[in-house]
Amino acid sequence: MTMQEIVQEVSFRLGIPSNENVEDIQVEQAVRSAFRELKRYIKTPVDKTVPFQHRLDLVKLGINTKKVINVQAAYPRIGLTLSSIDSGNVFQVAAAVNVQSMIGQTSSLNIDPIMTEMAMAQVRNTLTTDFQWRYDIDNQVVYCTHRDPMPAAVTITYTPDYQDVSEIQNDTWVDYLLRLSEALMKKSLGRSRSKYQVEGSNVSNDGELLLQEANTELEAIRSELEARKPKLVVLN
Repeated sequence: MTMQEIVQEVSFRLGIPSNENVEDIQVEQAVRSAFRELKRYIKTPVDKTVPFQHRLDLVKLGINTKKVINVQAAYPRIGLTLSSIDSGNVFQVAAAVNVQSMIGQTSSLNIDPIMTEMAMAQVRNTLTTDFQWRYDIDNQVVYCTHRDPMPAAVTITYTPDYQDVSEIQNDTWVDYLLRLSEALMKKSLGRSRSKYQVEGSNVSNDGELLLQEANTELEAIRSELEARKPKLVVLN
């Protein structure tokens, strides 16, 4: 939802005419305040696949984050794409070894190359990894290296740092944003409408009622978010 759509929704819930007036501007400010508060709880990771480079500039790639969880090759070598040595296929390696035929003797396999290649492959797989990466949070850069052959692309898993309300696509977070915006707007209206009291009038405003409802709703929403904060990961 865009900012204007959220403002219209909150205005409808509160019975505020959706037009260019002071209260409409206040609704937008309430949405911004709710968005800023809600961002602290949004920890749902997202993935983005980008072309492989040794230095990945996250800002230029359109990634806004304060935490990179993982970086990996987008198309890792598996199954038939592995070499015989990497996959540990002894039979294919043995078939590739030259067969020596000596006069007066039966054919024999030259087993030394097999053992050498298998031993070297085991050392490589034990001491090193195909892919390594490091996240520089100050410069918003990811440095990575990969053993030949280089992958065409890498997938970055990160916690997004949203810059606009329209970036929130998950329905659960949109509902939280609407509820929090409505409660904050109620609190603002309650304070402004309860400033003045007309003595002896048959008409009274709803400032005190709005304040009471707002404080109750804000306490419930914040308690709900805090209680679920350690495990609050929304899956699509």
